[in-house]
Amino acid sequence: MYKRTKTALFAVLLIVKVSFSGFALAPTQLGDLQRVAENFSSSLAESLPLNASLGLNWSDAHIGKLFPGLPPSFGIGVSAGFTTLDMSPIIELADLLGFGGRLPNIDRMPFPGYTAEVRIGGLFLPFDIGFKFGYLPPLEISNFDINYFLIGGDIRYAVLNRPLLPIISIGVGFNYMRGGIGGRVRGTELNFVNHLGDLIELEPSEVNLTWRTYSLDFRAQISKSFLIVTPYLGVGASYSWSRAGYEMEADISGLSGIDMEGITVTGAGVSSDFDNTAFNFRVFGGIAFNLVVFRLDFTGMYSFLDNNFGASLGFRFQL
Repeated sequence: MYKRTKTALFAVLLIVKVSFSGFALAPTQLGDLQRVAENFSSSLAESLPLNASLGLNWSDAHIGKLFPGLPPSFGIGVSAGFTTLDMSPIIELADLLGFGGRLPNIDRMPFPGYTAEVRIGGLFLPFDIGFKFGYLPPLEISNFDINYFLIGGDIRYAVLNRPLLPIISIGVGFNYMRGGIGGRVRGTELNFVNHLGDLIELEPSEVNLTWRTYSLDFRAQISKSFLIVTPYLGVGASYSWSRAGYEMEADISGLSGIDMEGITVTGAGVSSDFDNTAFNFRVFGGIAFNLVVFRLDFTGMYSFLDNNFGASLGFRFQL
């Protein structure tokens, strides 16, 4: 009887509150919020390794030896591109957190990335080593912000490297990437209900969806130069460890003693994230134009696990 009375009283108070608050959103079960956040994290675990593979997709399957060799083989350059992200889980979580209307209502969003990169030929043996770094400070796009950081490297070994024949190499690399998307949501009140029936009211000032991933990457590549062009094709497989979730800067008065169902409460607001692992398989390839000591690369890529795709343009000095 007490529970029914408590539920009825809560419902009446909630109706009155929503009726007189033009900015209040309908209450959401905290369990539903966490399930949507976990689905968001799982989806990104499948998509992030493709974005982390941007950079170091050089046309030559092997650039040559640093020593012995004349001239010594090395290269330095930049690349920029994008990979797509499935927007459905992103928009679903953003809607529950009060800023979904700021995001474009599209099935897939191109997420940008760029790297500065260097590759050095091996010593005596036919291998080369590459390093890449990319950073994008918070950038406002259509009323929301994105940020991006990427660092990684690889080592490739030429298993076939003979005159007149294509070059074939195999390689292994490691990438770390983090990023986020969010924005300010002042003037919005969010209402949540936990499994005990407690009404939790939040007035967020800023909401961010965040992610980071570590990926171990294996790949094989074939290339062949014809005068000023070098077509190339490769396959890659990666295993990734990812963590994704949300952070909300908000007024947290009145939350002490309330069960937040796995959500972390701090002095700055609330947050929650989830760990996921995923195996990814992709194909990549393109064509490069060889302009004496410069290379201009066009690369496309496709991920079979989640049907996302990407493209990049690279320019470098290479001996």
